[in-house]
This record gives sequence, structure tokens and C-alpha cells, in this order.
Amino acid sequence: MGRLMRLGWPVVALVGLVGCSSGNFLVYKDSKHFYVTSTGPELRRILCDSGDMDRIARDSKLPAALQKELKDGICSGNKVKERLLATLEGMSKEQRSALKMAFQQNGYDINVVANC
Repeated sequence: MGRLMRLGWPVVALVGLVGCSSGNFLVYKDSKHFYVTSTGPELRRILCDSGDMDRIARDSKLPAALQKELKDGICSGNKVKERLLATLEGMSKEQRSALKMAFQQNGYDINVVANC
């Protein structure tokens, strides 16, 4: 039994790392938190209806086509989580970092609630 427990820890650690290394990330503002790929009404109200996503995309200084793809992917009425996740995962580390910095410049905390 002890041997199985020892073998289980690396698997648990690996699963945790994979979950935290995806392109998806948690944003937090006004006591609300959500993953950018979520489809809930809170994300739309706080991030999209407020105009924050327009400012975040602009402040990220990413290529215009990528800014549009992110805005459409996050704020579209017919949001496809898998498509948005593919966009985020296809971005370079530097691009994802620039996007997260833009969120922070606009009053959002990143991965505050998550243990990533």
C-alpha cells in the first residue's frame, strides 16, 4: 500500500501542473472571479458589457487580428469555449503574458483565487 501511495504522488503533481499550465486563466474583479473561457453571465457583464475587454485587447498591444479573435472569443453571444481555449493555447508565452498584464492594467487580478 505504501508503495502505491509513493507512486501516486508524481501522478497527482503532474495533473496539477498540466491543469495550471493551460492557456486558460482566472481573472478577478469586483469580488467576482471566472475563467476567461467561462460562458457565465457574470463574465459577460463585467468583462464585455463594461467595455473592459475592448480596453484590455488594445492595451495588450497584440496583433490586431489576435485582439479581434480574443474579443470575439470571449464576448461573443455564441461563445465556443474550445475555440477560445485553442486561441489562448496557440499564443506564445510572451503574448499570454502581455494579455495578462493588460488585464492587470485594467484592474483585474490574475489567478488570485486559483492555486496555480
